[in-house]
Amino acid sequence: MKQRIVLSPATMEDVDFIVDAKSDASLWKYEDDISADKDAVRKEVVKRIEGNWYKQYIIKLTAPERTSIGLLHIHWYIKERESWEIGYCIFPDYRGQGYCVEAAKIALKYAFEDWNAHKVVAMCNENNIASYRVLEKLGMNREGIFREELPWQGKWVNQFFYCILDGEYKKMSICN
Repeated sequence: MKQRIVLSPATMEDVDFIVDAKSDASLWKYEDDISADKDAVRKEVVKRIEGNWYKQYIIKLTAPERTSIGLLHIHWYIKERESWEIGYCIFPDYRGQGYCVEAAKIALKYAFEDWNAHKVVAMCNENNIASYRVLEKLGMNREGIFREELPWQGKWVNQFFYCILDGEYKKMSICN
């Protein structure tokens, strides 16, 4: 199957684009803590790009124009345990077309094959069906439910916790 997307490592030239996306609450429907303070978001984005513990990517189509269709990050979750955490956002016009699964597969490949991760985790709002379907398509297992973990739309909702181990990744067809 031809690769339809690439993960483009974020650079300082991408900061404004990332800040605009990360501070746009309409893109983060299942999160209530999206900051509209672009200066604060900018400082955090720059710190992350300059660091080595947080890998920020722009998801782009492989077509000649390299259209940006979303964001993906993967960062240390617990360094001493070789654990990483993944998160993503596909822009509305590109949702439901499998791009997020493709992007996350690339990130898992980096984590397990290049960075020697032992595990990769992800968390999502229980109402974010599209997100947990992505995680399940990646072969991640729902390890737990953090009950009433997230404030969302004026009430407390559960957060799902997913994980995939290096041994599980190696057995799966996604790494082939």
